[in-house]
Amino acid sequence: MIRLLQFTDTHLLADPAGIVRGVRTLASLEACLAMARRRHLPADAIAVTGDLVQDEPQAYGAMDLLFDSLQAPVLLIPGNHDVPDELSRRLSHPPFQVGGTRILGHWVIVLLDTWYAESDDGEGRLGPTELQALEAALVEHRERHTLICLHHPPMSMDAPGLDALGLLDADPFMAIIDRHPQVRGVAWGHAHQALDVFRGGIRYMCTPSTCMQFKPRDPGFVVDGRPPGYRVLDLQDDGGIATEVAWLEGYQQ
Repeated sequence: MIRLLQFTDTHLLADPAGIVRGVRTLASLEACLAMARRRHLPADAIAVTGDLVQDEPQAYGAMDLLFDSLQAPVLLIPGNHDVPDELSRRLSHPPFQVGGTRILGHWVIVLLDTWYAESDDGEGRLGPTELQALEAALVEHRERHTLICLHHPPMSMDAPGLDALGLLDADPFMAIIDRHPQVRGVAWGHAHQALDVFRGGIRYMCTPSTCMQFKPRDPGFVVDGRPPGYRVLDLQDDGGIATEVAWLEGYQQ
């Protein structure tokens, strides 16, 4: 079994006491990591799936300090609020890995970049280069079970506001997935809520933010009362995935 912890949408700010939609994002991330240390570490790898910062690259320094001591590879991909060049410049040293693939036992983790320079409101796009890289990775690792991580939702969240800001080229992405039966799961963030569904035998999982959440199936962007959270994925040698969302129930700043 391989244990992977997924954190997403940390939205760190240059000001350690900075607030996003009523939540001090550094404090809530620290609380998530504290619970992970108590309950779910050690892990074989940690994935942080985008929006590491809230448009402020100075905050990558906090990511470096917080995740460097967890004694596991830390797999990173940018979200729409990230600054990709600065993310790569500041966090390309061990234990961090930005993008690419990571082999873990019988599994390969494929990290996709959906950051879209021409985005107006936060939508994502893989584009031809990233789609070709996905196809090549799946061909190269056809004998391994595969988990794909990206930032933007590749399917509808049944929320018109969020769905308008999803993955613009979801159809070609899904077409590639359908051609490769070794894909067992797809995990993302961006939507600030939890989702866990199956499509064609593949598990599709949206992971809540380490700060605040949006109300599921709401047409707009109404902040929900759910606490910060992260996801635990236990990747079985036979290709099965056991997963749960770890919610910080009762969390107060």
